Amino acid sequence: MPSANTTIFRLLLGLVVLAPLPLGANRPASWSFAALAVGTLLLAWAALVAAGRANAPLSMSRLWPVAVPFALTLVWAALQTVTVTPQYWHHPLWNELATATAPLAAQSAITLDPAMSRTAIMRLACYGGIFWLAAQLGRERERARETARVLAVAGTIYACYGLAVYASGSETILWLDKDAYLGDLTSTFINRNAYGAYAGIGLLCCLALFVNALRHLWNSPGSLRDNADTIIVKALPFLAAAALICTALMLSHSRGAFLCSGLAILALLISLSIAKVVPPARSAAVAFVVLIVMSAIIIGNGELTFERFGNSQESNDERTAIYDLVFAAIGAAPWTGYGFGAFAPAFRSYVDTTLPLPEAVDMAHNVHLELVMDLGFPGAICLYLSLTAIIIVCLRALVLRRRDQVYPALALAVTALLGLHGMMDFSVQMPAIAMTYALILGVAFAQSFNTAKKRP
Repeated sequence: MPSANTTIFRLLLGLVVLAPLPLGANRPASWSFAALAVGTLLLAWAALVAAGRANAPLSMSRLWPVAVPFALTLVWAALQTVTVTPQYWHHPLWNELATATAPLAAQSAITLDPAMSRTAIMRLACYGGIFWLAAQLGRERERARETARVLAVAGTIYACYGLAVYASGSETILWLDKDAYLGDLTSTFINRNAYGAYAGIGLLCCLALFVNALRHLWNSPGSLRDNADTIIVKALPFLAAAALICTALMLSHSRGAFLCSGLAILALLISLSIAKVVPPARSAAVAFVVLIVMSAIIIGNGELTFERFGNSQESNDERTAIYDLVFAAIGAAPWTGYGFGAFAPAFRSYVDTTLPLPEAVDMAHNVHLELVMDLGFPGAICLYLSLTAIIIVCLRALVLRRRDQVYPALALAVTALLGLHGMMDFSVQMPAIAMTYALILGVAFAQSFNTAKKRP
């Protein structure tokens, strides 16, 4: 019978891999259910730990560099929604509204939309809860391996579904008719860029497992039969799955996801080489195999994606205009921000004629700029400090650990993918992608420490 930790871990894993199914979980009912489910799992795990029926392998001495700045971010985001902060911190639009409607004077806050900010806080807390559970429960090697494999399988299944729909010519998502991104493969997501980023994560999982399976050939080569078994049974299925996902990624016609996935693959191979998962003498051979397979897929399915590169000037001009206005907004409130998750109403007060469709701008198309505009520099810095602490631990593990470095390497590659893609789009703001990222970070963080003295 599985332990309490294993049961909670598998429930968490199931929640995360099913999150893309309802339109990337980017609907109030979906993200609210996810937050409720994660909160329930956290409470159940805490109760079991208190009762001595489950354990907490990671102590706060290891988690505090991540937990403290993350908690400060949540506290600041919550302060943006309340009325007790100094009046001169509040958005000036509240004063203008108060002159017309007196009761609004007592409701003013830093954020222009307290409800939107509270929703964003709930979602961020959900992602933090996923990371916490994954970090505590992902200390077991088998659970870490299960995470990577399940994410690879899930990525393959979502890719196969997308390919089937695309091949059929049906412009639908599940039972719903598509009203955007017609002719693009989006699987269960609405936005092609969001699916492209999710496909990139699945692609990285498959490639990491492919290389890790070959590791046994280099460390302890066996007979010809054993080596053939390793290659055919343990390694090639992941390369085949990577090829399927790469095909779906190319047919999404997402330029940003294509470019960032390519750079993330490079980051993965470099990380695995630093960790000596791939011996230096074999690095070029592995990179060559991956390059040949991916190039064949790109040549066969990348025509429309490359055409979009040639027709990108209009899109680039629009985003440049958005960025200019975001910089102006940040300059007006660099310390307080405009409210976490309240970008859309705050941005409207800065819209001018430089934007062709100003009413359609509800995202900055740059996650990093949007975070600074929402939270102000102090709040955004706290959130990035939390992420930086995880990255440092993963980088350290590449050098110091002697086994299971594939998980920190995978986390670093996914961070590169989403961090780079976040400079041109908002894929990581999709709940399903953020949940998947939090899970990968948590397991990688757990596997970045020596497990020799851990308890089962």
